[in-house]
Amino acid sequence: MTLNTVSNVASYSVKYLYSVNMQESWLLIKQLVSINKQERISVFFFLIQLDYLVLALVLKIISKFFSKNLEVSYLMHEPKFEKGRINPFKAYIVFLYHLVFGYIADKILLPSNEAFLKAKDFVNNDKLYKLNLSFISLPEEILQNNLAQLKYSWDKEKTFLLLGRADRDKNPQGFLFLASIINKNYPKQARFIWAGSERNIQVNYDEKLIIRFPGFISNSAKSFLLGLSHFVVIPYSFSTQSGVVTEALSYGKLLIINDIPTFSYLKGLSFVFFTDFNDKSSMSKCIHDVFSMDINDYETRYWEAIRYFKENHSEAYLSKTLQEIL
Repeated sequence: MTLNTVSNVASYSVKYLYSVNMQESWLLIKQLVSINKQERISVFFFLIQLDYLVLALVLKIISKFFSKNLEVSYLMHEPKFEKGRINPFKAYIVFLYHLVFGYIADKILLPSNEAFLKAKDFVNNDKLYKLNLSFISLPEEILQNNLAQLKYSWDKEKTFLLLGRADRDKNPQGFLFLASIINKNYPKQARFIWAGSERNIQVNYDEKLIIRFPGFISNSAKSFLLGLSHFVVIPYSFSTQSGVVTEALSYGKLLIINDIPTFSYLKGLSFVFFTDFNDKSSMSKCIHDVFSMDINDYETRYWEAIRYFKENHSEAYLSKTLQEIL
């Protein structure tokens, strides 16, 4: 549990709680009881965990009983799953969790327009706030070093990365389809890396074509793979938002994305290539556009991706937006 900053909002001293360690929850409860009426504690919950829901309920009861100024905020990633996307029972449990949090929380933070629209159906609209997913910006030195290596390998071998857990709705077959078309039309000019575990899905792939890193990917391994890849592929069939997109942009990755409504906000950006992963002609056109870039064009788009990240997903963005919300 970390109390990161203290600042004044109106006449209140506000303590922002960015993470909750359940083993230290008693410390938070003790602090809530001890604050005076001129102070406010803001607690942020970011994950689906039953103990978080219990803690939020306990805190609300204590604040009501002792007349304390507590504000609970909850980041709701997937307000509702589309039918057939995940196990129906799990989808129902997740919805109930969100429903209860939507009732007890003072503010519901939504990381995308899609999530915002879904939450409007069952959460008091006055509680809803848009807050983009955020990551820590990489030091300029790392970005420069990564770019130097990427430019060196650009004309020899372009690297395409599929990152994250391979669920059915994330369409790993789309990545394999992309790899097969590139391998046929641009042989020995690309390599393909698939990193992440598989859940409730088994995918057959060509081990000579795909470099596979199965299972959990540590942060250091993820950083290494993002650093050496020119492109991150997002072939998702369904999604409300994607943390992979946000993190990839922090590394200056160019994106190849399935053309679904969720990602329409990225249209028109130079570092994003849209395609239909179920249409060979659409894929072929996208691949042609990718391989038609020269090294200077690639470098320009690399820095444009990073600039977009800093404006819309960085810690500077998060700090500014949270101040506006609070």
